[in-house]
Amino acid sequence: MARIPLTQSARVSPASLHPPLRSRAATGTVEVTLLLRHGSPLPTVAELCTNPPRRPLTHEEFEAKYGADPKHLAAVRRFAKSHGLTVTSERRDRCYVVLQGSTAAIRKAFDVDLRRYTYGKTSYLTHTKPVCLPRALKDVAEWVLGLDTRPLVTHNAAALPIPREMARQAGLRTYTAPHVAALYRYPRNLGEGQCVGVIELAGGYKQADLDAYLKAVGVERTAPVVNVGPNKAGILNTASNAEVTMDVELVASVCPAARVVVYNAASKDYSLRDYHRVLAEAISDRENRPSVLSTSWSFYEGALIQPGEELAFERLFVEAALLGITVCAASGDLGSQVPVNARSPTGAITVAATSYPAASALVLGCGGTTLEAVGDVLHHERVWNRLGEAMSMGPSSTAAGASSGGVSTMNALPPYQQGMGVPELVKSSWKNGVFEVSRSTGRGVPDVAANADLHTGYEIVFKGQQGVAAGTSAAAPMWAALIVRLNAALGERVGFLHPRLYALVTEGQPVVRRITLGGNGAYFASDETLWNACTGLGTPDGEALLAGLRRLQRRKH
Repeated sequence: MARIPLTQSARVSPASLHPPLRSRAATGTVEVTLLLRHGSPLPTVAELCTNPPRRPLTHEEFEAKYGADPKHLAAVRRFAKSHGLTVTSERRDRCYVVLQGSTAAIRKAFDVDLRRYTYGKTSYLTHTKPVCLPRALKDVAEWVLGLDTRPLVTHNAAALPIPREMARQAGLRTYTAPHVAALYRYPRNLGEGQCVGVIELAGGYKQADLDAYLKAVGVERTAPVVNVGPNKAGILNTASNAEVTMDVELVASVCPAARVVVYNAASKDYSLRDYHRVLAEAISDRENRPSVLSTSWSFYEGALIQPGEELAFERLFVEAALLGITVCAASGDLGSQVPVNARSPTGAITVAATSYPAASALVLGCGGTTLEAVGDVLHHERVWNRLGEAMSMGPSSTAAGASSGGVSTMNALPPYQQGMGVPELVKSSWKNGVFEVSRSTGRGVPDVAANADLHTGYEIVFKGQQGVAAGTSAAAPMWAALIVRLNAALGERVGFLHPRLYALVTEGQPVVRRITLGGNGAYFASDETLWNACTGLGTPDGEALLAGLRRLQRRKH
């Protein structure tokens, strides 16, 4: 049977990346997701940046225009039946079909050398040959997720929460999330009539912790916190539990009248497929219809990620932009010390690699600052960077980390960032025994920032104890909470915010506080450019941003 290989779907053998690595033929049942071509071509990222949607589509309008062609769904069913695979789910609106079958059947259906690799306690499926499709699926299926289940997704957290008393004894400043919102002059509403989604890959929060936290900060919620997917705060998932707990507590306290929906993938392998699945579920949720999403989970743009995989996620963020959903993502907590395999004689190196989805031009990348306030007055902010002064805060925590940022290797410089001071992308590669250097342009990360330093961290309640947590994992939900309040004040979704935000800054509107001091190792803030690769445009002045958006709103109408 004639086959068509999916472009750039081949894999480098992981055997050379993590020795000693055991490999064996894969057995058991495998589930994969086929991403199908949309009924009408989606607008490109560049087109959306140049001509943002004038109004958000409803889910019903999106499905009518972009939903999968019924003929394509039928073609996939025939393909599945002919290869002994079961269709476990199909969604016309999301343009995907989930197939399940034995490893042997999956291997034959996609002509792929599927193997299981084991490294310590980690076990995953992957392959080296390209994924191939029959000609009957040409122009029908665009990508296949699930044939590579390496744990590539991680949460951005420089440190576990530390006990509040320990933080006090160490002389650390701490703030409540509502206090930080007040320092950033968030619009004076409670998020009435809005819904915000919090994206989680694993772990969970305890309702008792959330109740105790809200009581401690003096906030009474009038809207529910809803779980879509399991909420399992298992004892083995301490770091993930802390991530979920902080995300939920920050958003829930800053927007007490907004519905909060926690979308949890309950992933066992931290794979790209699970991350894609939970994002798709949130974006296409017709019951809760969130207008803002926050995610603190990401994967590094490096040697192990294929452009086709990012394109699979870009489809989701195009859909979000068309639906008027703002997506906020943490930029990362490792500064310029991101571990990326360089395929060099020395193996892994650390570079200023960007994290995705913050690296998407359609996602609001959120970096971190160190915030100092005197009472209710914001006194000073600088780039968060503690990499050179890590200090022990307990048997398993260190107060380290820095705001990650840089230039994307896989996403083009968007029109709204042109002329904003995004530096050239300098890439080096190991080839024929020497390093080769090339220069190009790319999307600058992050767009904005918020308090993220554990030394000036957020007060939370975790495992029944008062604690302090931080990271760009806090900056993302804080920006999501701001946008919820902006939506409530404007009476409409701000949606894809970037073109308007950058335009307001370019016009000299004081909608952000520029950060001009500090750096993350590879990049530095200064007063010479409006944007930097540590904190983006800066931290928010919520009332000024609301006023600026209102002016643009009147201009549009």
